[in-house]
Amino acid sequence: MRIGRTSENDVVLSDASVSRRHLRILSRSGRYFAEDLGSAQGTLLNGQSLTGEQALKNGDRLSLGSVELVFKARLFMGMDGPDDDATVLRKPGEMSADSSRAETEVEMPALQLPSSSGSPARTVVEMPAFVAESPPVRAAAPAPAPVRAAAPAPAPVRAAVASASSGPTAADRARQRRRARAETLGGQLASWWSELPIGGKGALLTLASCFLLGMGVTFVVVFHPQEGEVGPTGPEPRTLGPQPLPDSFGLGEGVTWTRPDMKSFDFDFVSPTRAVAVLHYQASGISLEEVHLSLNTVSVGWVPADLATSSERELQQILPPSLLERDKPNQLVFDNVRNPPGQDGWRVWNPWLEIIPVPELPPEKLLESARTYVARGRDFHERRDVSAENLFMSWRDYRSAWITLEALDDKPDLYHDVRYMLGQVEAELEQQCGKLMLDFQRSIQLKNRRRAAATLEEVKRRFPTPAHRCHNLALDKASQYEL
Repeated sequence: MRIGRTSENDVVLSDASVSRRHLRILSRSGRYFAEDLGSAQGTLLNGQSLTGEQALKNGDRLSLGSVELVFKARLFMGMDGPDDDATVLRKPGEMSADSSRAETEVEMPALQLPSSSGSPARTVVEMPAFVAESPPVRAAAPAPAPVRAAAPAPAPVRAAVASASSGPTAADRARQRRRARAETLGGQLASWWSELPIGGKGALLTLASCFLLGMGVTFVVVFHPQEGEVGPTGPEPRTLGPQPLPDSFGLGEGVTWTRPDMKSFDFDFVSPTRAVAVLHYQASGISLEEVHLSLNTVSVGWVPADLATSSERELQQILPPSLLERDKPNQLVFDNVRNPPGQDGWRVWNPWLEIIPVPELPPEKLLESARTYVARGRDFHERRDVSAENLFMSWRDYRSAWITLEALDDKPDLYHDVRYMLGQVEAELEQQCGKLMLDFQRSIQLKNRRRAAATLEEVKRRFPTPAHRCHNLALDKASQYEL
């Protein structure tokens, strides 16, 4: 805190809450004014923030951090001592002037008042400094002595510096906390950080941000689940065979090889006897009459649109024997008729080719065999709720009837009935497979391995042979989760 106009009138308060240059009290035109010198904590005058210069009156209270000064005027009629109206400015809880507390006085120019005796009057302001037991509060000079400023009638002003009567002060407690923090690693780091220049702090923050970003990217790359994610590896598959191709073709999410408009496959048809070729594949994201199938440039039909119950079902397409070229390369094409110019997403994957020999029988015998399959398939379908595998057996018989009828050059009316019933049974099987696999995934998420294993056993009962993809899917899941 600064009092007066020169450095000789400075008073030092040993308190952590008081700034090095905190407050100035000056005299102008017979009045005293207080001004805050931009201190960190600020100054309160009677509980209100001190802004600019404000005049002081008798009884005003100045708060400097944890120190409070009370401004009171004492009028001296002479130079030797105060009169009866003298009052003392003290800190709250301070002992009276007649106690044994030691005081240090610093004189400063005072207010000039006329005196009836002809001698100049003096106003004495007593300002107690911060109270502490250890270390002692120091005044601005080692041995305070009156300092006279250039004024017509200098008057002494005394600043009383007193030691505490009992108990640690707020400053002592603050110093103790700082020492305790300095003894810990966190405190040492905080102290080191506070001493760093702004440029150093910025550089460290930048390095820390880069490090955290790198760790995040590494975590995503290493631990991101890879299930369902495929990418191009090696040359693009172009040949169909008896083994499914796990790669996917088309446009959009999950596609391995982007083919927006079409994808073609080559295959060899080799069979010593009469045979039917069956194309197996899975498809999704396909609407009605969007993707067309052709064999050796001849249309064989459309890829069925997605079902509401299953968008990733296994599909089968008979390749007519009349269009197959024996012992020669054949070409199969999936053609998206909407792309270009459109960009409709679609996906085809797991294609493979099955060659099924058909008996060399007259058309009448083939038709009779197909009717036998249809009758048995109808019986299994009617009793599908009696046994778990009956629906699968119905599908198998209708499928056998379909393949048998495909060997006929002239298709009878039964052919269309078989195709319709086969589609109905396939849809029921897909619903059944989807429900069971959903139950399996839920059991895995709940970490109920016993129930998950029981669900896979149920899949095997309902799909007893690998003729349907759901049977193979259950085997894959059992191997993946070691069930």
